[in-house]
Amino acid sequence: MDIHTFIRQSLHLNGMPVKEADLPYIQHVYHTIQQAQLPLQAQPDLNEEVPMTIVDPELIRHD
Repeated sequence: MDIHTFIRQSLHLNGMPVKEADLPYIQHVYHTIQQAQLPLQAQPDLNEEVPMTIVDPELIRHD
């Protein structure tokens, strides 16, 4: 399915008007969201990892 057709159908199903001039912008936003999700697909359990914190001893004050 063509991305513009997908966007038109999605907007129509959600009761939103379709403005042809907005389709390239919506496509760009959709593509950006897909790109942002790629690392999550590569490591889906990333949120279960315990973060490691490294503290530089010189930054700790000893008052």
